[in-house]
Amino acid sequence: MIQITNTLTSKKEIFTPLEPGKVKMYVCGPTVYNFIHIGNARPLVFFDVVARYLKFSGFSVTRVMNYTDVDDKIIQKANEEKVSCDTITRKYISEFEEDMRLLKVERPDAQPTVTGHIPEIIKMIETLIAKGSAYVASDGEVFFSVRSFPPYGKLSKKKIDDLLVGARVAPDEKKRDPLDFSLWKPRKNDKEPAWESPWGPGRPGWHIECSAMSIKYLGQTFDIHGGGMDLMHPHHENEIAQSEGATSVPFCNYWVHNNLLTINSEKMSKSLGNIWLTRDFIKRFTGETLKFFLLSGHYRSTLDFSEPQVREHQSALHRIYKTLEKARKLSQTEAHLSQPLTTEGNAADTFGRSFEARWKEAMDDDFNTARVFALVFDYVRLINAFIDKKGFKWTKEAETVLNRFVADMKTLSGVLNLFSEEPTAYLQSLRLLFLTDRGMSEDQIKEAILKRIQARSEKNFALADQIRNDLFANGIELMDKGNETEWDVKFTG
Repeated sequence: MIQITNTLTSKKEIFTPLEPGKVKMYVCGPTVYNFIHIGNARPLVFFDVVARYLKFSGFSVTRVMNYTDVDDKIIQKANEEKVSCDTITRKYISEFEEDMRLLKVERPDAQPTVTGHIPEIIKMIETLIAKGSAYVASDGEVFFSVRSFPPYGKLSKKKIDDLLVGARVAPDEKKRDPLDFSLWKPRKNDKEPAWESPWGPGRPGWHIECSAMSIKYLGQTFDIHGGGMDLMHPHHENEIAQSEGATSVPFCNYWVHNNLLTINSEKMSKSLGNIWLTRDFIKRFTGETLKFFLLSGHYRSTLDFSEPQVREHQSALHRIYKTLEKARKLSQTEAHLSQPLTTEGNAADTFGRSFEARWKEAMDDDFNTARVFALVFDYVRLINAFIDKKGFKWTKEAETVLNRFVADMKTLSGVLNLFSEEPTAYLQSLRLLFLTDRGMSEDQIKEAILKRIQARSEKNFALADQIRNDLFANGIELMDKGNETEWDVKFTG
């Protein structure tokens, strides 16, 4: 049984879809006027995992994510660059899809645009006007009447009268009530995109688009609506009001909100200059690292980004992939010897037998990826203790334990979309990124190793130790194995 914390009820509830075996899910997508930052990537990655886990659990999932391709910010960007709004939106839809590719996020089943659904939006506004839930101002702007929907605020737990405190209405304000919001905006000038409507040429307000498109693709009532916590009020609150005002039936049964991402305990903002674009992060740290970091905390908890935190996640990924690399290399050779497992082998074997049931239990409990990762770290620790124990022998019993570990991680990777890279190649990519970040190269390290070998052969152990220590200070660790010296990177410490 999957349990979800429903923002609407503020309770953890057993998930029961409207139609047995089928899930309909809508997630708010980007306003396409710029590149997305890592805060935007959090819901993108998390709700991809939600969809994957629901499919893994046997559900058929229909997922919709919209593109807001007409908006004040888009118009401003087009004016600044002296191009059409369509030029801006086509560019940034393409860039967003490239970021999805880099993150290996599965494409939703539908990615509708506002401009592709103007007739549906106009029809919904007409319904709201006919029901007395919306009204037309003298200049053709259409507003939703918040007081026509008494439960307004039920999602964010805000009361209408409390929201009214501090609200102001300008002398020429067209609204009947300061809380009312725009459904249709009249065209201001010839440079703005506009469509013909019963109220004159104009364009949709922000909130109406998600109601019209979700209802078109998923029905008047669907299962899950997701998005960032910053959208809860007013966007999602307004979606509920206008949707239920038009249909008179519940809009969505489960509301799921991920919390915000901060940077060094501060809110990300352009004014503070602390925005990290998703693609810039990926170039420096890899997409795998970003996904791992974004899923490392529970989705309802605030996640704080700092470079030391990222280095810790890189180090953890490095450890996991090193273990997978060792396990796979051993598994490529058939074991002939048979003998009882060591104490360490028995511990890894016992843990492995329950691993899938335990991570599924964590995911069933409100998609607790943080607990899943804790289980992964335990598993990796036990496997390493088994493999690295002095006197380890490759037996049929060991083969069973390690093959199970590799298979377990492959199954989990299908849900989290992590740990699925070829280990040796991924570890090499991590090393190269690490060296590039520090202005170093593999050739420099190899040259230093050769100098150290020469120093040792000349019994100049002081110089050999100095070379080792200098490399270690720069995050490079040397391992002497017989007559050979191997090196690896050290992300933390």
